[in-house]
Amino acid sequence: MSSYFLWIMLIGMLLMMWFVSRRQRAMQEEQKRRTEKGLVPGNWVRTIGGFYGTVVEVDGDVVTLATPLGDETLWSKRAIAAIEEPPFGSASAHEEPGSDVEQADDDSREPEQDAAEPQS
Repeated sequence: MSSYFLWIMLIGMLLMMWFVSRRQRAMQEEQKRRTEKGLVPGNWVRTIGGFYGTVVEVDGDVVTLATPLGDETLWSKRAIAAIEEPPFGSASAHEEPGSDVEQADDDSREPEQDAAEPQS
């Protein structure tokens, strides 16, 4: 009787393992499908090595990615981990606030220069 119990437990464990692996495969296929769909020029991607870049061109299994500075590198499609924005702002987004800061600095310097100049 105990051998029947062991066989039932073994079969139950094998079925659970099969269902879990099947679900994992389905999730991996869905992730792969979303990544393939998102590989269009202009989208930000993250590689498995942690590199962030924008897609410039997709040619078969080769993806051309551009850095925020404009340098282009070639990557395998398999190296693309996800379609996602980088944790930092793009180079163009950093230019606008920087110019506002510089303008604010210039405005704050004007009264200092007026005070430093001797009055006649």
